[in-house]
Amino acid sequence: MKPSRTLPHLGVLLLLVTLAQSPVSLWASEPPAAPIVTQYQLLVNPGMEVYDPPYTQYRGADCQVASGWEPFWYGGPEPYWMDTRVFASNLGTGWVERIEGATSQMILATEPYTAGLQQQVTGLTPGVGYGFHAAMLTIFETSAPPAVDGTMVKEVGMDPTGGTDPQASTVIWSEADDHDEGPWSIDLRTAVYAEAPTMTVFIRVTSLYESGGWPLVNLSFLDSAILAETPQVTATSPVVAEEPAFIVNWDNAVAAPGGYVRWYDVQWLDEVEGVWHDWFVRTSEVEAPFVGELGHTYRFRARAWQRYDNNAHLYGPYRPDGDTVTWVGGPLLTGYVWNNEGLPVAGATVAISGTGYAATSDHAGRYEIRPLPSTEPQTVSVNHPVLLSPAPVQGVTFGLTETVSLTWTLRPADDKTVNGGFEEGLAGWLLLADQDIVPTVVSDPVHTGQGALTLGGTAPFSYTVGVTQSTILTDTWQPALSFWYRPVPAGTDGPFNVILTVVTRTISTTLPVTPSVRSSAMLSEPITTTLSVTTTHIFTPALDVEGWQHQWYYLGPLDVAMTGTATIFFRVSYDPATGGAATTVYLDEVSLGASSGGPYQIYLPLIQKP
Repeated sequence: MKPSRTLPHLGVLLLLVTLAQSPVSLWASEPPAAPIVTQYQLLVNPGMEVYDPPYTQYRGADCQVASGWEPFWYGGPEPYWMDTRVFASNLGTGWVERIEGATSQMILATEPYTAGLQQQVTGLTPGVGYGFHAAMLTIFETSAPPAVDGTMVKEVGMDPTGGTDPQASTVIWSEADDHDEGPWSIDLRTAVYAEAPTMTVFIRVTSLYESGGWPLVNLSFLDSAILAETPQVTATSPVVAEEPAFIVNWDNAVAAPGGYVRWYDVQWLDEVEGVWHDWFVRTSEVEAPFVGELGHTYRFRARAWQRYDNNAHLYGPYRPDGDTVTWVGGPLLTGYVWNNEGLPVAGATVAISGTGYAATSDHAGRYEIRPLPSTEPQTVSVNHPVLLSPAPVQGVTFGLTETVSLTWTLRPADDKTVNGGFEEGLAGWLLLADQDIVPTVVSDPVHTGQGALTLGGTAPFSYTVGVTQSTILTDTWQPALSFWYRPVPAGTDGPFNVILTVVTRTISTTLPVTPSVRSSAMLSEPITTTLSVTTTHIFTPALDVEGWQHQWYYLGPLDVAMTGTATIFFRVSYDPATGGAATTVYLDEVSLGASSGGPYQIYLPLIQKP
């Protein structure tokens, strides 16, 4: 609904007559003299003092656009652009509404419109900050009280790419001001980092309602624009704060040409929330203490205000991602999620049981959780919608500034091993013991869960010990054996062997056979026999490594499905005659199953021939 005033409309002439009787503008005092053009001003004709030749007339008065500026409009009929002096002398009483100089640009219409001026500027430096400001005044229908706010909206914008479409998504607009009548809007400004040597600035008014016809006219006055390079400042803070309170500084400001730094704005963001908050607005301080929460990460950014020689004020642009990042002392749980081939797995959920702390692995398999400090043992688990999970890691504590790293290996969905994590002792495994050296399950060290196998140990005699398990493979795609192991101490002799024996069956049509058939019988197909093919692979994992290591081996050719019997044999040997030291190897999370990938079925439509 079109807004209305409570008093009768007296028309725009009332405004002009009133101003003629009392020479006071809608600005608080008489406009200052026209400013002197200085090197910091990047606009042509910023005060709208010079005008192009008339392009048409409105009620007998010439319509003109300020030189160096281009008019734009959309969303309604084209309004009229006019030198305010021409309007005052032809349709008014002589008073010229302006902020500076001798005149201003006027836009007038009786119909709704979105219109303004734009100017494209070249020769800028990409990556440098620039600010833009213009003064604006709007009058809906008439200056007769009361003012009708919300009828005409004023904004300024900048396109850092140099585009000339005011409706483009690349335009960065100021906050809107929709107050009616005076005073002039002098706080409309915005700032950007140039993305190209060319930039376009816009001064826009959206007049939402029709006026009702002459002499009721919706008027906009544009004046006193400035585009200039802005000052630089960067907030700084510690990378890690061991206490919740820490100092943030922004004391490194460098003024742009044509003025001096006057104030600062500072914002902060908690990465848990992801929203920027004003911390200081127009402050002269250059540092302050910030109090955060343990385990949270904060971002800070600052911008500086500059007063220019023509008394205009601009601020620099904020950096979108902030200037500095501080992690407030707190635990960090981080690591990776892999599959049985050591490839990253996305979409796995790592969670601390009994808490709300959880994270999902990204495309690189990485995850990160920032829990609260806890001296109470916690349980951490991983889950995936397709792949199988290892046993949870138990007994995890989180010190005040401790980083805990846990890397997980998910088992294939068709894992053939029985009790590969040794959570049920030695169930499913056959033992090879030698004298007093017997494979046993221990509770420490473990990679996950509560059990791991120990092979080998110190002895004055030669020995060979191990564990073995056989399983059946049926059309298993590129099967792989995966496991975690840990030699203690690292670098000792062994050896530690992984022996894979695979028995597959193949069909032969060439081997001799002794069929028992009557000589008169006719054979419909060749006589065949089934062959058993045994392949043995012996691998020797490195022992000169520290901590738990992930290892995997393929059972046969790549990109092939396999059917047969596979036997896994983990073996540790020692011979004191070689002069080396005995080896102890811990083993955990053994799995045997399909690798990622595989053949794909494509169903094509059937097309009947005519």
